[in-house]
Amino acid sequence: MTKSYRSKLFLLIGFLFLDLFYSPILLAATSRVPKIKTTREISVEKSSQGELKNSTLLESTWLMPQLSIMMPTVLTLTNPNFEVAYGKQFPSLTQVSVAAVTPLFNWGGFRVLSTAQLGFSYKAGPFEMTRFNGEILREKISLSWVPMNLGAKFLYSLSSFPFMKPSITLGGGSHWFYQTANIGGANESFWIPYYFVTSAVSFLEGTTPSDWFGGFTFGVTYQNSLSKFQSVKGLSFDLGLNLLL
Repeated sequence: MTKSYRSKLFLLIGFLFLDLFYSPILLAATSRVPKIKTTREISVEKSSQGELKNSTLLESTWLMPQLSIMMPTVLTLTNPNFEVAYGKQFPSLTQVSVAAVTPLFNWGGFRVLSTAQLGFSYKAGPFEMTRFNGEILREKISLSWVPMNLGAKFLYSLSSFPFMKPSITLGGGSHWFYQTANIGGANESFWIPYYFVTSAVSFLEGTTPSDWFGGFTFGVTYQNSLSKFQSVKGLSFDLGLNLLL
């Protein structure tokens, strides 16, 4: 890995952590000063009885803890000594993550938001390892997986179904894998850039601006690596909770 490539990865990780940990602080600080509103935070409509009610929108930053079932069709890690094709040896694994989602602007029923996400999963057990001379070993391996990404989320509010909001998220980031085994030459860390596409639907947003619970989000994510020597590709099924800040 070249110095230029490493520096780009560390810049990406730096921006990710800044977005995750400082966006709530910036939001709290800006809420103490007067704001000039360019869009309506809450659209107000009149009911048939003449009463006003809120048609809620997630207009502030929120956190989304998420549980995902990862199903890698390809997950192969290669170092100078071994190649391990994990994707052929387990069908799925569980991943937990947290995302910070910040609104950027509205346009009609569309909203554009930025996302920053950090996750973790772990797998341990006996796996087949292939030496480059063709020898196959079966050893106990521990694999830690930390995905980090930034994305742009495009969310649409359906006037006919206000309780349901479909969205699509496009973005990229880097996987960090750490592989350990009780055999020489197997311990290794890997940085693997990737892109992803998530289609999702959000349900049951809060009913007032003071609500802390912003509903559920169900989604499916496709991801694919951009590395020449390492391969990570597959789908995940995601369930998230939207916690308004």
